[in-house]
Amino acid sequence: MVKTVIQQKEVEMKRKGLFLVLLLLFIGIATTPVSAADLTKFKGQKITVTCWSGPYTEDFKKAYVEPFMKASGAVVVVSPGWAEFMAKIKASPEDKPPYDVFMADGWNYIAAMNINRLQPIRKENIPNAADIYPELLKREAWVKGYGVPFDGGIYLPIYVPDKIKFTPTSWKDLTRAEVSGKLSLDQTFYYGLYASAFISDKEPGVQELYSKEGMDEVFRVSAELAPHVKKFYKGGAELLQLIKTGEVNMGTYYSGGTFSEMNKGTNVKMVFPDEGAVAWIGYMTVMKGAANRDLAEAFINWCIDPENQTRFANINGGWVSNQKAEIAPALVGIVPSSNEEFTKISFFDWDLLNEQWGELEERWKKEVLSKSK
Repeated sequence: MVKTVIQQKEVEMKRKGLFLVLLLLFIGIATTPVSAADLTKFKGQKITVTCWSGPYTEDFKKAYVEPFMKASGAVVVVSPGWAEFMAKIKASPEDKPPYDVFMADGWNYIAAMNINRLQPIRKENIPNAADIYPELLKREAWVKGYGVPFDGGIYLPIYVPDKIKFTPTSWKDLTRAEVSGKLSLDQTFYYGLYASAFISDKEPGVQELYSKEGMDEVFRVSAELAPHVKKFYKGGAELLQLIKTGEVNMGTYYSGGTFSEMNKGTNVKMVFPDEGAVAWIGYMTVMKGAANRDLAEAFINWCIDPENQTRFANINGGWVSNQKAEIAPALVGIVPSSNEEFTKISFFDWDLLNEQWGELEERWKKEVLSKSK
């Protein structure tokens, strides 16, 4: 009798133990990130994804595309570009989009949404989004469910350290006498407006851009600065060439392009100003009519994995969205790598700019560019 009771208890213990093992196994499976799952189910399948042309393309391929294809056996066709993306999307039938995954900055995201060409992201297929900076998850694209915050670039002052006698810390340093005639700024109006809004003390951050009086002040600051500009450059390559030849020793540019030049040995540095900085944000989206939605979302999840974003951040110089990713030591204090640092970023407000685009662009030419040397 005693033996039978003991045997029954042993059986019960074994059952409980087996149940516990199965429970833990189930929990482990349920919480395993897609990026760690068996991606080989996508072997032989294909998607087309966009990315920015130029050096970004090779960085994107090395950090994300090539490792993903190796892990999954899928084929990822990369379609680099800039302004031509929306033209190709508009020219294509809704059920046959030119891309499956559309990497859209704020302007392209709004343009694609306005013509109803994006489909909702199934957030359950993007578990790595749990590690995206909370400040970025407040963005409309993620809240509405059509875009996953992915990466971006910081637009800030850059300088040649041994050519000026001070260490820049502020946007106001662009107005100092020491750099007059040795300064180069982007000729595109919205870059100049954001820079001048930071220089102005009328409102915090870039709030000047949201009132008529504030916008007038921004144009006044820009017009006063224009005569001190050696050249309003048309592209990053032109600015960097001016720096290399010694024609300018300070300007404004993106962190990614500057970091790339630093890695090539160019004597240039950048500073995250006391007032904050302006940035563009890129979203990973899925086109309506995409042939392989599952593979598209698996690729997006892969792209925001911290290991993959660390690999990208250390060769590109832009910021990445996963708070577990690690940036290059040279970018610490320049590229945001904490949620608090992201609160100091002003993102380009494309709704604001689009509403007044023609007016602002024409005013910029008349009141600012016309006063340059």
